[in-house]
Amino acid sequence: MSWLGPPPPGVFRRARFAVALMALDGWFDAYFLLVWQIALFVALEESISAYGGAMAAAGLAGAVGGLLLGCHVDAGRGGRVALFAFTAAAAVVLLRAASLDSPWLAAGANALGALVMPLVIPPLASASYNLAKASPCPLRFQIATEAGWDFGCGTACLGTAALTAAGVPLSVAILLALPGIMATVVLLRRHYSPAATAVRAAGGVSTEGAGSA
Repeated sequence: MSWLGPPPPGVFRRARFAVALMALDGWFDAYFLLVWQIALFVALEESISAYGGAMAAAGLAGAVGGLLLGCHVDAGRGGRVALFAFTAAAAVVLLRAASLDSPWLAAGANALGALVMPLVIPPLASASYNLAKASPCPLRFQIATEAGWDFGCGTACLGTAALTAAGVPLSVAILLALPGIMATVVLLRRHYSPAATAVRAAGGVSTEGAGSA
């Protein structure tokens, strides 16, 4: 990236928190979206029409759910929203893992997942966006966080491939989303804590980085 000039001091060090957050998001997305879609297709007896209907129902559910929680993040309750959203995500993961023997239950779990995604996106996106704005180089910040997401997602996909090759059922692989959910909640509640918010408002760097602005 020589055409950008030398990186500002501390730009990558200050992006470490967001990179870790996006790596966890990639891990979660791999299991909650990619692995799940394969499992759903198998659970629906590989019927294209049934799969399409389940995805359409999920889209309608997601459109309704997308109107709910963004205002709560903007109102300064990001930590609370993150805890609620990812608790709901964990419940859906458990339901999905238990649903694969029942096409109707799997379709219902898929629709609930579409309600969960609009809940988890606002606290994640707000944290990443605000940290990018505060970065000495937002472009390098975004490149680093995209690499973090790719690493998390790729690692999860490779792990699932290895488990599948070893004969482990997809219902077990789906449960691997849970450690990522727990770690994401810890990081987001740290980001939205009053102490960290006050430091950022004062123009400093919270526990998500080091040094001063």
